[in-house]
Parts: sequence; structure tokens; C-alpha cells
Amino acid sequence: MSKLLSEWTPSTAAIDVIKLNGIDDEHIQKTVNYLKNETELDNIDDLEGYDNWNSFFIIFCIKAHKNVSAQ
Repeated sequence: MSKLLSEWTPSTAAIDVIKLNGIDDEHIQKTVNYLKNETELDNIDDLEGYDNWNSFFIIFCIKAHKNVSAQ
């Protein structure tokens, strides 16, 4: 698995977990685009507590969706 965000794409399993949380394809794609284009994140080793982008993405996407839904 790639350690660089620029080379990463979400796995089918990660997307399935996110969809189980009621998040649609549009929000998933917006989250991927945000992570890749609007953050300074680059290498998964820079994120404490995560060993791969899929695990980080699942948590990030679910939390982002909850924040948008709460507004």
C-alpha cells in the first residue's frame, strides 16, 4: 500500500464501510478530493495512530459527514 496520499485511492472495502454509515458517493468523492487537493497531508507516516490511508479516510469521511449533517 502506498504511503503517499498522491498515489492512494480508497479501497472497495473502505468505501463499503463508509457507505454502511449512510454516506453517499458524492460525499465520498468530495472527501477524497479535499484530502488530496486541499490539505497539506502527504505521507501516512506523518499521521500518528494510522498505518494506512484507508483507515484514516474512513474516520475522516465519517467525521466530516457528521459535521456537515449537524449544521
